[in-house]
Amino acid sequence: MKRALGVVSAIFVTFTTTVFNSHAGQSDNWTQAYEEVRIGVPDQMEPLVSIKDGKAIGLDVDLIKKFTQDISAKIVWKACGHWRDCLEAIKNKEIDVLTSVSYSVERNQFMDFTQSYWSTPWAVASMNTTQLSSGSLHLEQLTDSKIGVVEGYNIVPQLAQLRSVQTVEVDGIREGVNLLRNNAVDYYVDSLPLLVHELQERPLPGAELSVIDDAQGEELYLAVRDDWQPIVMALNHGIDSVTESERNELKSKWYGFQLEQGWSNKELLDIAMKVGSVVLLIIVGFAIWNSRLRREIKLRKAAERRIRHIATHDELTGLPNRNLMQDRLEQTISQNERTGKPFAVLFLDLDGFKKINDEFGHSYGDELLIQAAHRMGTLLRRSDTVCRHGGDEFVILLPTANSVGSSLAVSRKLVVQLAKPYKVKKQQLEISVSIGVAIYPKNGTNTDDLLRSADKAMYRAKAAGKNDVRLAGDDG
Repeated sequence: MKRALGVVSAIFVTFTTTVFNSHAGQSDNWTQAYEEVRIGVPDQMEPLVSIKDGKAIGLDVDLIKKFTQDISAKIVWKACGHWRDCLEAIKNKEIDVLTSVSYSVERNQFMDFTQSYWSTPWAVASMNTTQLSSGSLHLEQLTDSKIGVVEGYNIVPQLAQLRSVQTVEVDGIREGVNLLRNNAVDYYVDSLPLLVHELQERPLPGAELSVIDDAQGEELYLAVRDDWQPIVMALNHGIDSVTESERNELKSKWYGFQLEQGWSNKELLDIAMKVGSVVLLIIVGFAIWNSRLRREIKLRKAAERRIRHIATHDELTGLPNRNLMQDRLEQTISQNERTGKPFAVLFLDLDGFKKINDEFGHSYGDELLIQAAHRMGTLLRRSDTVCRHGGDEFVILLPTANSVGSSLAVSRKLVVQLAKPYKVKKQQLEISVSIGVAIYPKNGTNTDDLLRSADKAMYRAKAAGKNDVRLAGDDG
């Protein structure tokens, strides 16, 4: 996540260990050419990163220390102002790395991303306790309202799509919370650790805080200027080397908090003592315990929902994975086995994808997969399911395609649309797709047979020259 308020003059803060040599040949060459790595420090990013008394501190700082142990270049922390200014700074090569960045197609045009190194949910604060009393909510619950949010945040487009929502973009979290304090907005949205830290430092009695369950952008990455790809490899190596227990230890160090809203314990106890009522003290104590218990249960349920999503969806594209596809395919078979009503399964493979990976690198390939997945989704009905089966292979379930003609119509539409050029960073990339189609029950009455039939048909499409469709059992 990101933070900002007031453009700070470019302060360089030299920091972190310098060590022997990087881990791979390409990274070795890179570190010989560049002696330092400038990491941006946005304003108001506590407890993730900040500069205090000329020294960089925070969770991201401690993590970077661990990630860069095998990088010989000196790590330099550089203040970069508002969050939007820091994005511009990495775009203009004024800084080299930015921490706690969520992925977007737009950002991928001017920066490369490491693998995800941690995640944190979006959260929303409000003075309207009846709206946010559950501890978690969906984005749709924020409709018909005025919402404060930091300019440049990845969640801004998601909020703008909500019905009758007016977004008020601010420079930083302090300005946003002050808008809430003065009733100038109905809600303020920010990352959970930043919001909790701000409310702990500058309490807002009566405020309610909830996690947003379905907002995109919880996975966070290190963003690297787009002409420094070798350091992405080195940072990924460092990220892999840090254990989960080490990460959890650092998270506990910097924001080991619970969601506590409203009056603090001390304030409640002071009120009770002034009233002089032991009964009131007991009631207040029980209310605190009961409120925390309810919040803890709801937070755990929200965490379970996120874990289930991770277990059933592809991390890169956000599409259902094999497990979820298998489950939906089995459900469709169960629903149709008594009537024998047909439906279709499509197996897709992107032609020319390996060549793009080899020529341009995996970051280009990953972005192309994301765009292709999005394009598929726009071409299908809501009842259809598209999953990433692995690599550049996808499977599509068409539960309402009850004829060969309708299945082929969808397939040919996919062939035409997926072959249109993709813009990845500054490159125009082109691929095609080979598709195999299997029809239930003709080509199989269980998941394995249907997928195998569609897979074989797809390979026949490839053998015939690619960029085409073949029906299972059709040798023509």
